[in-house]
Amino acid sequence: MTTRIPWNAKQVFYASETRTRKDGTRCAGREQRSTTFREAREFLDSLGAPGGVSVWRASSDLTDAYATRDADGSWTSLNRLTGKWEPLS
Repeated sequence: MTTRIPWNAKQVFYASETRTRKDGTRCAGREQRSTTFREAREFLDSLGAPGGVSVWRASSDLTDAYATRDADGSWTSLNRLTGKWEPLS
């Protein structure tokens, strides 16, 4: 799945699959850049693998954690007001 990111995008979502090696260490697997969280979520759901989504914002030029997908398919998102991870429906 290829997504074209506009050069003047205000935010970009990075979805990355989490892989576990035979020795137990975790590493990044396949990745995708998206213009919406929905596209990033669909990418990880189609893989059926755990992973995470981070967001880059042009206003701050920083990348922050946004949501994670567990191996069982459940999603959690970071609540910026409380700093806690909450289930995402």
